[in-house]
Amino acid sequence: MLVLVVAVGGLLTTASALASPPAPAFPRPHIDLFEGLSTHNLSDAIPGVNLAMGPHSTGTAISFEGTDRKFLLPQSVFSKVVDLLSSSPEFTLTLSLQQREGNVGSIFSLSNGSNSYLELQSSGYKNEVRLHYTHGGRTFVESFQVHLADGVWHRLALWVSGAQVELLVDCKHHFKRVLHASPDRNFTNVSSQQSDSEFGDQLALWLGQRYVKHSLFMGILQDVRVVAGPHGYLSQCPKVDSVCPTCGQFQLLQATVEDLTARVNQLVQKLEATEARIRVVEECDCQKSCRVNGSVHSDGATWQRDCDLCSCVKGVVQCRPVQCPETKCKNPVIAPGDCCPSCLKQCYFKGVFYDHGEQVNNEKQCVECKCENGVLRCTRIDPRTMCPELQCPPEQQFSVPDKCCKYCPGTDYCAKGHVCHPNATCLNLQTEYSCQCNAGFHGNGRVCKDVDECREIGGRLGHYCGLNTICRNSQGSYKCECLPGYKRVDAFNCREHNECSSGDHKCHPHATCINTEGSYSCHCNPGYAGDGFVCHPVCNETCQNGGVCVAPNACSCRRGFTGPSCERDLDECALGIAQCHEAATCVNQPGWYYCTCKPGYRSASSSNGPVCIDEDECASEKATCHSTAKCMNTDGSYQCSCEGRGPECSLSCIFNGVEVADGGQVTSKCEKCKCEAGQIVCHRPKCDCFDPKVNHDCCPECDLATQCQHQELHNVYFRAGEQWLYKCQTCECLVS
Repeated sequence: MLVLVVAVGGLLTTASALASPPAPAFPRPHIDLFEGLSTHNLSDAIPGVNLAMGPHSTGTAISFEGTDRKFLLPQSVFSKVVDLLSSSPEFTLTLSLQQREGNVGSIFSLSNGSNSYLELQSSGYKNEVRLHYTHGGRTFVESFQVHLADGVWHRLALWVSGAQVELLVDCKHHFKRVLHASPDRNFTNVSSQQSDSEFGDQLALWLGQRYVKHSLFMGILQDVRVVAGPHGYLSQCPKVDSVCPTCGQFQLLQATVEDLTARVNQLVQKLEATEARIRVVEECDCQKSCRVNGSVHSDGATWQRDCDLCSCVKGVVQCRPVQCPETKCKNPVIAPGDCCPSCLKQCYFKGVFYDHGEQVNNEKQCVECKCENGVLRCTRIDPRTMCPELQCPPEQQFSVPDKCCKYCPGTDYCAKGHVCHPNATCLNLQTEYSCQCNAGFHGNGRVCKDVDECREIGGRLGHYCGLNTICRNSQGSYKCECLPGYKRVDAFNCREHNECSSGDHKCHPHATCINTEGSYSCHCNPGYAGDGFVCHPVCNETCQNGGVCVAPNACSCRRGFTGPSCERDLDECALGIAQCHEAATCVNQPGWYYCTCKPGYRSASSSNGPVCIDEDECASEKATCHSTAKCMNTDGSYQCSCEGRGPECSLSCIFNGVEVADGGQVTSKCEKCKCEAGQIVCHRPKCDCFDPKVNHDCCPECDLATQCQHQELHNVYFRAGEQWLYKCQTCECLVS
């Protein structure tokens, strides 16, 4: 909660609340921003800032004059204020002030350059107090219709509690509202990233101004304090009614409950994890053993069971098959009682060794020999009983040397079944079939492996890819792929490809393609920036108000804005493009406009949209006719008539409860009013800025000293009263 108590003073003291010094603050965390300044010679230290007499005998009072001053509070005070703001959901700023008439100035400003994070401002131009604050990176402004710049001492209290704000003037409640969001209070991260420069981009605390030359306050400040906690305004106005509990206390309670809930959840998770660890500890001993068929094996022990190799792992038996050594014979045999296959004895016949189980070639017809564990065993074949039955006539049957059985010509042995590899071809021979690996594979036909042609160049097993290619092996073949930037000539060769001339490039339309050996490069054209593949136009002056840079130094402005950088509002009213009712007046705004009904008319809805219809001033008691005259409504106005009213009828005017004679004038500083036949007619003199005698108080836009410079476009100036958009904020020039 923020409470801001401000006393505004002048030559006159009218508020009864200022008749006595402020009551002593009850104990609560607070910071007196002027504490210790009275012992310094401020006029020498800071031009335009001097000690002054305030409405109270106690407390330092400081006057602010001139435009060349920099009242930046020390880093130590800034740090204390930041810590205080972040420590409580509600806080109070209290002070007394005297503000010059018509002045627009910041009283308290926590800002970074010209950007406000937390600021209290009083405008004598619009007779309002403004609270600037941020939330989630966005800036908000809350305005209160209060006239403080009147040369009279006031006390002001702005109390922000959570998202609720209340304004007190002279110890009286004036406004109470709910803000768009709770103001940011934690500025620790922002302040920790401050620059070392004197007034560079850094978060700082200013009094009587925002940054170096913005929103200069003219007048006197006294008793400037920041108070933490609820009802901080009671430190200056102890008799003011207060509510309990506050919005900030509710927020603090909510935050406390959420924090406790999070802590309980964390404790529950930790307890569950601890219980799980305890269960694991309770379920096991330091070294768990394994019990198998009455035998106990210690943790980590290994033993063989049948053809499995087992081990004890933390009380669990894990087994896997025994790893057998590789055998080098063709027909290994697993002997009874063994787990791994072994080779039996070979046979030696006519200078050739045969493995166990192999057929042995012999020269005897109709005799089959086989090696059995080193012994050559031969068996005689009876052609009549042991040869297969042939399907061809006897005269077509034939015999071959070393074969006992006869054969039929043209027999398809492959069709009868074969054991060739999937990447091999079965070939029928005269008496049997043969397996031959396909091209791109090598082996005995029964086992075929892929040939990696890319490993060597040329030959039966190599590749024939030419220059500017790379060989890619595939199953049973290979492919010659072109290197990047090259184009295929045939299956084996590629040549350099000019992507720029052929259009086969990915350069941005606003980039230039430059061909290189085997590739190309892209470079953005002048006026564009990027990597060449993506180029965007560059505008030396940043496009403002949502404008988009569409070409070098060319901004496409959103509707309602104009100018080279979209920095100026498009005045639809002056250009005659606004669509307002004939009885309405066009009011231009930054980026848009709205229509307001002329005096004597009021807004109403119709099937064609809003329209302005005549207002009956006589019925609404807005007419200023004398009570003895007759009020007659006219289109957009009214008339006062004495017809048939007798000699006592008067055409004088009743203005603010005072009778003004017919033809009499009522003047103010910047407006002239006249009674014309019972009707008050007022007009404001037109401001002629070329007239050397123009009144700058009534026409501040004519005073060159009140112009404002754009935050980024330093060659752009705005007159007092002009508005523009900057970084999604509506800015207004208020007397420089």
